[in-house]
Amino acid sequence: MTASRNPLVLVLDIFRAPSASFIALHQHGSWGWQPFILLMISPFLFWGAYFSSVNFDWLSGILLSDAAQLNSEQAALLTPETLMVVEIINDITARVMTLLMLALWFMLATRASQAHGFWKWFAAASVMLFPAVLGDFASYASLTLNQNAVVSYAADLNSLNGLLKLPLSHPWSGWASAFPLLLPWYIVLGYAAVLTWTPLERGQALVIASLPWLSYFIIWALVILIAH
Repeated sequence: MTASRNPLVLVLDIFRAPSASFIALHQHGSWGWQPFILLMISPFLFWGAYFSSVNFDWLSGILLSDAAQLNSEQAALLTPETLMVVEIINDITARVMTLLMLALWFMLATRASQAHGFWKWFAAASVMLFPAVLGDFASYASLTLNQNAVVSYAADLNSLNGLLKLPLSHPWSGWASAFPLLLPWYIVLGYAAVLTWTPLERGQALVIASLPWLSYFIIWALVILIAH
C-alpha cells in the first residue's frame, strides 16, 4: 500500500483506502490538520443552514412545550442566533474532546509496541472521526427533503436520536444524541490506524479501536439506568 500523494488525496483515501491515509500521516503528520479543520467547519455550515431555513415559530413552540420549566428570561433566549451558537459550540466541543481522548488512548494503548507522539495520534484521530462530516451533509439533505420541518434535537442524522427523536426532557435523549450511527466506521478507521502504525495483531487492534467507544457508552448507559 502506497501513501496518499497530498493532503487532498489523503481526505479522499479516508473513504477508499484508509491505510494509505495513515501511511501518509505517518510520514507527514501536519497533513492531519486538513481533516481536523473540515471537522470544525462543518457544524458551522450545517447549523447555519438549519436555523436560516427552519420555521422557528414551529421549532420554538416544540422546544417550549418540552421545557415547560423554563422561566421567562430563559424562554427569551430561545432565538435562532442563540440556539445556533449553542448547537455549534456543543458540536465543536464534543468533537475536540473526542479527538483529545482518542489521541491519548491510542498513544497509551500502543506505547509498548510502537511509540508515537500525542499529536501524531491526534492527526490520526481526526481521520478516524472524519466520516462525521458526511453525517453533517446527510443531515442537511434530510432537512431539505423534509421541507425544513426537523426539530433541532433530532436534526443530526449521525446520532441515534436522529432516528428515535427523543425530546430533550427524556432521560436517554443526551445518550442517544451523542451515540453516532457511524460508530462502526470510526472503529474500522481506528483499527486500520493501529494495524498500519504498529506491529500488533488484528485482534489486539480491534480491541484497542473499539474499547474507548464501547466503554464510554456502556458506562454512560449504566449511569442512566441506575439514576432512573
